[in-house]
Amino acid sequence: MATFVRNRVLNQLAWSPEDDECRAKRRDALCELDGLLTQLEEVNLRGTRIPTRVLVALRRRGVTVGPMASAAELIEAIFGVQEQYMRQPAGAPPADRTAIAELRGRLAS
Repeated sequence: MATFVRNRVLNQLAWSPEDDECRAKRRDALCELDGLLTQLEEVNLRGTRIPTRVLVALRRRGVTVGPMASAAELIEAIFGVQEQYMRQPAGAPPADRTAIAELRGRLAS
């Protein structure tokens, strides 16, 4: 029988206030990126060509799209762009992009 130990402290993390307009814009962007991610996963599974409308939407949201980019590469690029829209707890150090890229590389291998 497994025993689970819970050592999380309540109210340990706090986020700075966010006005409704900024929250709505951030959530809209994340929802659109999530939809694009779903479409790219389908394209990747089926092995079909990436629709032009998906490529245009990715560019609009800041995903760098190369001429020969595969669906798998674009999925990874979406994850990077989504990080920009994620809120960080107040007082948290800024994300170290080099460390994040290195961790992704180790996880992928």
